[in-house]
Amino acid sequence: ILGSEEENLHPGMAISNFCRRAEEHPSSHPNGENLVLFLEKDWIIPDESEKLNYLEALFRSAIALSQRGVPYVSLRSNRVRNGMWNCQAEGVGWDCTTSHQHRWTNHPVLISCNWFLRYLEPFALLSDPLMFCGSSYVHRVRDGYCDWEEALQDGRVAWTNSQWVMAHLKREVGGQLFVHQEVDK
Repeated sequence: ILGSEEENLHPGMAISNFCRRAEEHPSSHPNGENLVLFLEKDWIIPDESEKLNYLEALFRSAIALSQRGVPYVSLRSNRVRNGMWNCQAEGVGWDCTTSHQHRWTNHPVLISCNWFLRYLEPFALLSDPLMFCGSSYVHRVRDGYCDWEEALQDGRVAWTNSQWVMAHLKREVGGQLFVHQEVDK
């Protein structure tokens, strides 16, 4: 499911919308085990990368992790090694940690819709001024952008006080599968 520029100004709302649409889709998982790939427009897989052939195995592995209760599967490696443990799935190596040890990032990630809708959607739907996103009022008014990443890091959303398990692709497995290429400059 792809969103328009207007739909994607608030990543929390976009993920919520995409998860709701996935849940309603005729080919939705019968047990509600839907995943959404959150991928901002400026993340790419380099054309010359042989990792494209590896995507199916990565997704099967991420699905297995999700079925084992890992709701946030980052398709990038994590530079911070503290508090991480090996959590291999379907032959693919991952490093796991908890949300308490690692902050939310807007890197490429597979997100469990059940988890997001239960724990994070309520924050995305709040219209309380406390949840206005971004640090600049002018920025919000000018283009309506919501810095969901900032809201999850500064305490407005109970992220760091939670113990959700997060997986990150091991660097030696393909930790740089996606490359950031700014498209707005």
